[in-house]
Amino acid sequence: MSLLNIFLKTKKAPTMELVKKHLRALVSFDTTNPPRKIMESGIVHYLENNVPGADIEIIDYGNGSINILVTKGQPEYLFNYHIDTVPVTEGWDTDPFDLVEKDSKLFGLGACDIKGAAACMLACIESGIDDYAVLFSSDEEHGNSVCVQSFLKESHPYKGVIVAEPTQAKAVLAHRGIITANMTFEAESGHSSEPRALDDNSNHQAAQWMVKAVNWAEQQLETSYEGLKGVCFNIGKIEGGIKPNIIAPKTELKFGLRPLPGKNVKATLDDLIESSGSKSDAVKIGFKAPSLPAKGEHNKNKLLAESLEFPIGSPVNFWTEAALFSEAGYPAIVFGPGAIEQAHTANEWVLISDLEKVLQQYWRMFNHG
Repeated sequence: MSLLNIFLKTKKAPTMELVKKHLRALVSFDTTNPPRKIMESGIVHYLENNVPGADIEIIDYGNGSINILVTKGQPEYLFNYHIDTVPVTEGWDTDPFDLVEKDSKLFGLGACDIKGAAACMLACIESGIDDYAVLFSSDEEHGNSVCVQSFLKESHPYKGVIVAEPTQAKAVLAHRGIITANMTFEAESGHSSEPRALDDNSNHQAAQWMVKAVNWAEQQLETSYEGLKGVCFNIGKIEGGIKPNIIAPKTELKFGLRPLPGKNVKATLDDLIESSGSKSDAVKIGFKAPSLPAKGEHNKNKLLAESLEFPIGSPVNFWTEAALFSEAGYPAIVFGPGAIEQAHTANEWVLISDLEKVLQQYWRMFNHG
């Protein structure tokens, strides 16, 4: 037996108690986004103290966008975890910042999305893995991805990237792209008794556009990609008008589109605008990002998942920053514990069995010899 195999056999695999210890600490830090007080939360200091012997590079881009790059040895792959969470929603039965175990689940803000995955990595690090690269980023929930986009301005020697969003411990190779936009409707204000209020009213114009847009989205259901159908279309915010007896002079809509994998997000938005008879200058694009894979190179991601011996799951509707790594030319997959249905909700939880699966896959991957 080689010295390497003897060493691997004597290594003690991380336990779930170790994962729970780290997850309890990670959940306790208030990294809600907004208000984006990441450095003040104490989580950066905690990460620094729990990666012994590693090189640590901390880059603060301002406004709560912080990258913590941790590297040790000669890593072949990069793991990415965002450490920010959504704000606390109404309906929590327990303290969101206190990890609670019940019915084979761990409850806490970020336990699913995605501090549970980060705790698995920290448990492996504490148990003695040698060659790893981890990028902890802090603005994924803000919706602008300054951290990852800034990181990708430089080239890195990684054979692949694993982005740890909740996928029920299966490697996701493809997901939708995303584009958000604001649309403005304008009219001449006046007294509501004027007959022209029926048409010359920004609220009425917005309502007519919404009907056309929903009809367009329904027509898109005829297209599909490996079980995903059509375009996910959502009008998230409507704001306009002054009061019932004044013709509404200005209305603003905020909406989002999530095209199928392989579809160009800007072209999809253009198709909606043209089909609804809207003026393009009334639309202002917000966040825009490609699907996964970004360049149609599905085989790259499949080969990465197979080389890591991760079980492969189906494409998903939600977007992740794996698409940005893919766009930059890296094979990229999404792999983490938990289900998206438990993310962004009150009483967020992750199955302990999912954490166990991810922990085992990590440990096997790092000790594969």
